[in-house]
Amino acid sequence: MSVDKALELRSFLQGMPETLAIAEAVLDVWPGHASYLLKGMQARSDAILRATEVAAAASRRLMAGEEPRFAADYRWTCDRLRDEELFFHREGRYRLGSFSEAWREVYSDHQYMARYVNGLLLSQFLWYNHAATFEMFLNRVIAVASEDFDYLEVGPGHGLMVYFAAQAFRARTLEAWDVSEVSLRDTASALDQLAIKRPVALRQIDILNAGEPERRFDLIVISEVLEHLEDPGAALSFLRLALRPCGRIFVNVPLNSPSPDHIFLLESPEQARGLAEAAGFRIETMELFATQGARIDRALANRVSVSVGMILTVGT
Repeated sequence: MSVDKALELRSFLQGMPETLAIAEAVLDVWPGHASYLLKGMQARSDAILRATEVAAAASRRLMAGEEPRFAADYRWTCDRLRDEELFFHREGRYRLGSFSEAWREVYSDHQYMARYVNGLLLSQFLWYNHAATFEMFLNRVIAVASEDFDYLEVGPGHGLMVYFAAQAFRARTLEAWDVSEVSLRDTASALDQLAIKRPVALRQIDILNAGEPERRFDLIVISEVLEHLEDPGAALSFLRLALRPCGRIFVNVPLNSPSPDHIFLLESPEQARGLAEAAGFRIETMELFATQGARIDRALANRVSVSVGMILTVGT
């Protein structure tokens, strides 16, 4: 069965050489994953498939010919996630509940973090819900900008979103914040590998303990960060102060998504909406993407991970 699915996956990805190259590396270390990958790919619209290939191409530049190592780390990461899922479905909560716990178990372990971050890079385009929110960022956040904008990203990670924001003709300035100096060094290294041609100001800022923002931005992105925070509502309230009156903020946050370093659990779209509105935002767009393109109602009923993409403006 896995052999048949692998052949079907290869056939499906024939027009997507960058994605296929990484899928091949994954299948070399994890042949049984073919069925999962195929189902997630077949669920994608043409727009999401195009975004998948774009993200895969940039990610291969970051891998610098080491696809087998990244593929092995991806499988290792999925094993860690499976352990967290078992706990979540048994206990009904995330295993960790504070940043100090996440620091002790995950962030302070540099060997663990290196493998984990490598694995998560592949998830950005191999997982349906991650690829779908990335397509939303590309086509309904960046591409629709009609005026020049100053861009801020909180928690830039591998720098993929910053990189694509820098390609936008309307992008005037680019800035990225992270609480971790180590993470910012990793982001700087990634941006060097991606050969980004515009300056990006990287700043160490803890938005939960910062004072008034020093400047304001037209477009703010905070993707897969809120679930790592003890008080995501306070983070959004701070970012509201950093947003210009006519600006927009793109929020990507998961529901029911256990991971080794996730500490804040959102269980429903209503909770995500409430978090945004309580911080003073108006929801312009809200889209939901479940794992492998599953029906949203079924995913919520079974507590399967759903990514929430929200484009917010300042409420009136």
